[in-house]
Amino acid sequence: MRSHTSALAVVLILATSQTVFAQVTSPRLEAYVSRRVAPHESFHSHSSTAYEGARRGEASWISAYGDFLVDESKAALVWEHVESKHYDNTLKKTATALARKQMLEEYREYQRELKQGRREAGKQLMEKKYLDLAHTYRLDQFEFNWETGAIAWPSLVAGPRYAQHRKKIAWLMDRTVHYRMADDRFLRDEIARACQEFRDQLRQEAAEDHPSAQDEYLAMQRFLLGLKYSPYLMANTSMRDHHLASNFH
Repeated sequence: MRSHTSALAVVLILATSQTVFAQVTSPRLEAYVSRRVAPHESFHSHSSTAYEGARRGEASWISAYGDFLVDESKAALVWEHVESKHYDNTLKKTATALARKQMLEEYREYQRELKQGRREAGKQLMEKKYLDLAHTYRLDQFEFNWETGAIAWPSLVAGPRYAQHRKKIAWLMDRTVHYRMADDRFLRDEIARACQEFRDQLRQEAAEDHPSAQDEYLAMQRFLLGLKYSPYLMANTSMRDHHLASNFH
């Protein structure tokens, strides 16, 4: 009976040892560790002789050194992978930055073209508006000589009281006609400013004078508007004549 019990205990010990060894060397555990959990030697905890102990120690040292080399090679591979990823990320960042810069430049160029197009459209719209006004308040040959630039001032403003206004506007119109500068923006603005100053003075005086003179002041206001917008008619006529001459030749 005693021998049977001892044999049963040995069998249980061997079964337990095999189970522990299977758990230690299972593939699932090896997936999370980079080395063996236990060395190749037996699982008992002591050596029979000093020579066996020395040999076991030497084997453990060699095993540990091998594990060190394996870990070192794996670390080298990991660092190579990290460095490669770093280079890839650097290239991607550079390519992204260049693409973003190009997109911003294209967007700015698009905005400039859009703004320029709006400016040109607004300019053409204003030119058309001023040209329509120029036709509305157009002066005839008896009021303004379109070839020489001479102005036939109405009797209301022919006196010395308005000499300064007349002189300034006459000088501007003379330059516009003789130097063919009807499309010059600076001259157009100067003529508009001079006519507006003249109109402001007439408007102030019209409020102070007798109501019977209102019609004359209104006629003079219209006359000054005709002078103000006359460069737009000159420029339009010059462009049309130039176009006809080009088609004729």
